Amino acid sequence: MARSLWSGSVSFGLVNVPVALYSAARDLDVHFHQLHEPTKARIEVRRVCSKENKEVDWEDIAHGWDADDGCVMVTDDELAALEPRRTRTIDIERFVALADIDPMHFDHPYFLVPAGGEGAARAYALLAKVMERSGRVAIGRFVLRTKEYLVALRVREGAIALSTMLFADEIRSPGALGAAQPDVKKDKPTKRHVDQAVALIEELSTDFDASAYEDRHRKRLEALVKRKRKGEEIEAPAEPETPEPVSDLMASLRESLKAARSGTLVG
Repeated sequence: MARSLWSGSVSFGLVNVPVALYSAARDLDVHFHQLHEPTKARIEVRRVCSKENKEVDWEDIAHGWDADDGCVMVTDDELAALEPRRTRTIDIERFVALADIDPMHFDHPYFLVPAGGEGAARAYALLAKVMERSGRVAIGRFVLRTKEYLVALRVREGAIALSTMLFADEIRSPGALGAAQPDVKKDKPTKRHVDQAVALIEELSTDFDASAYEDRHRKRLEALVKRKRKGEEIEAPAEPETPEPVSDLMASLRESLKAARSGTLVG
């Protein structure tokens, strides 16, 4: 059974709705232990002083910030003084249109469920109904553990979903990546190329169904473990070749569109 990570209230204006926070994501990855191959014993990670080459107790570990003029030492008490004031509320500041939020800002998904009895359930149901009818997303802040998060609340299948969000300055711009930027004039596509590419996109367009996609890497890992348990020898696949850029873009677009329309295009 899922465990509540936080409890408090959603607060906007003078309205408070008691809720509990649960993670909406679950870890289904295949996890491996790190082992010493000859002995099959687990590997331990220890904190060792690089100067004295000896293990360090947790209470002797300090925090340092590298600066041009040396290392700035910061104590636990100084860090604790900067922690946000812990509250039991998710403070709603604004309601915005979902289309106005770039998906890159969304981080981790959670669900809020009513907590505190029948009165809390009625208040929760009212808030969910009002948000669903307005079609708006609530933007607010709350403190989880020792960090303040920017969050977005929206209704999903009658429940209120909460997503933590990245702040604007946490998202890189394409120009900050250091990669070569396209020459807008030199690399401008022709109208024929654009029309063919748009036609291909339209042919491949459909409604999004999350259940149509599965974690193929996890499936392959599970199959690998089963084969190893049976004593099978596993051969590493050959390194895949990097596809070369097409020499005739227009011809490739036409062939892709033809294959898409006949249902033979392989992703």
